[in-house]
Amino acid sequence: MDQSRERNLAVVSHLGGLVPFLLFPILIPFLVWILKGDESTFVNEQSREALNFQISLLIYWVVSVMLIFTIIGIPIAIVAFIVFVITNVICSIKGAVRTSKGLTYKYPMNLRLLK
Repeated sequence: MDQSRERNLAVVSHLGGLVPFLLFPILIPFLVWILKGDESTFVNEQSREALNFQISLLIYWVVSVMLIFTIIGIPIAIVAFIVFVITNVICSIKGAVRTSKGLTYKYPMNLRLLK
C-alpha cells in the first residue's frame, strides 16, 4: 500500500469517531481496522488506537451514566458528557493531523484493550 493511501486511511479512522457521533462512533475505526489493517502496519496501529479510544470513551460514559443513580450523578453525567465530546473532537482532530503527516498518534487516557 502506498504511503498516501496509508495516511488517508489512518486519517479516516481517527475522524471516523466524529462522523457518526450520536449513532455509533466505534464503527468507522473498526471497519478500517478489520478491512485494511492487515495491509499496512501504520493503518493497523492507528486504526486500532482510534478504536481503543472510542471504546475507552464509551466505557467512561457508561460509568458516568451509572452515577446518575446517585445523588450527585446527574451533574456528573452532564459534565462528563460535555468533557467527553470536547475530548473526542480535540483528540480525533489532533490524531488526524498527525497521521496525515505520517506520524503516529497515541491518545491520552486511552485503555489499550485491543492489541
